[in-house]
Amino acid sequence: MRRVLAGCLAALALLTSCTTREDGTAGAPAPGAPATAEPGTLRVLASSELSDMAPVLERVREDTGVTVRLTPIGTLDAVDLLARGATDGTYDAVWLSSNDSLRLRPEAGKRIVSETPVMTSPVAIGVKDATVRALGWRPREVTWSDVERAVAEGRLTYGMTDPARSHSGFATLVSVASALSGAQSALTDADVAKATPRLKEFFTGQKLTSGSSGWLASAYERRGNVDALLNYESVLKGIDGLTVIRPADGVLTADYPLSSLASTDAATREDVRRVADALRTPEIQREITRVTHRRPVDASVPPAPGLDTGRRRELPSPGSRSVADGLLDAYENDLRRPSRTVYVLDTSGSMEGGRLKRLKQALTALTGDFRDREEVTLMPFGSEVKRVTTHVVDPADPQAGLDGIRRDTER
Repeated sequence: MRRVLAGCLAALALLTSCTTREDGTAGAPAPGAPATAEPGTLRVLASSELSDMAPVLERVREDTGVTVRLTPIGTLDAVDLLARGATDGTYDAVWLSSNDSLRLRPEAGKRIVSETPVMTSPVAIGVKDATVRALGWRPREVTWSDVERAVAEGRLTYGMTDPARSHSGFATLVSVASALSGAQSALTDADVAKATPRLKEFFTGQKLTSGSSGWLASAYERRGNVDALLNYESVLKGIDGLTVIRPADGVLTADYPLSSLASTDAATREDVRRVADALRTPEIQREITRVTHRRPVDASVPPAPGLDTGRRRELPSPGSRSVADGLLDAYENDLRRPSRTVYVLDTSGSMEGGRLKRLKQALTALTGDFRDREEVTLMPFGSEVKRVTTHVVDPADPQAGLDGIRRDTER
């Protein structure tokens, strides 16, 4: 879902639960304000897949006396909140899959004052066991080019998080672009341009998306209508019936740093430090890898059984924001499968007055966030459906499509 949708429509209580769009997009409401600050409790804005850390955090509470309360969110959505200062006074720490995106946005990066990596998990491909057999793949030898070839032949479909919202999606996009362009170091604009034709072919296989890694896994388990998932290894290991593959030509790895916020006081930062130190003890590291399938950062602790210990090329993140933004812009407006979104709108008598006015304002605000090639259908209803109108945001003349949506909204 769009950030504007989360901000405008959720506030009107028009969306109250996680939904799945017709294009296969699983969304979730924006995080609400957590509880008021309490001594001994840390309010932590966290990547959604970290919900699996609950038993580990209970043990940390027993060891330190500090309770960690997680609020789930997509990683890049969290970076946006940090950049706007919306976390000040509301959260005590952030715990994201990676802080790479923070480093590309100084206005966000300046809001953290410490970061302690806790565990790691590489991007990987989880492929249905039957599909692996049908493709004749040897998991340790599979490359991103093999995945692209299977997609081009119509033999593989997959789900992946939105790179504009989730670090797993962004890390996957960088991994694929690096491999298909033959980049030997951090991606450049020239590498992105070189990879674009093959990337376009690659993304024809994407049939399911979401705003965060945990939500994507939930959507897959509800629907199960794709052959594979591109996600963190740890998330994929928690889903039955998937062969987890780390492509031989390289991936990015999340290091899950627990980070203190600059807006907090010294006592809160000390609590964050105590929790981070506890999470890195050998005992807790063994618990983390056993419970979550993530890899320990303590070299004395072996990864959990079933985690491939073979070496793989570790790819760097883009070194500049311009390259990252260019890659995301290419994905949103050229590479990805176009979205089809249907808005079913209550325009009955009970909406008369201020409620209908706010609905129209929210829909009008949304038009600034629709991307090229999107198909948007408006379906107002009262006692029955009144009409159905569909608009396409044509890259050749996007304003015409957006103006059409605004006209129908005003009607």
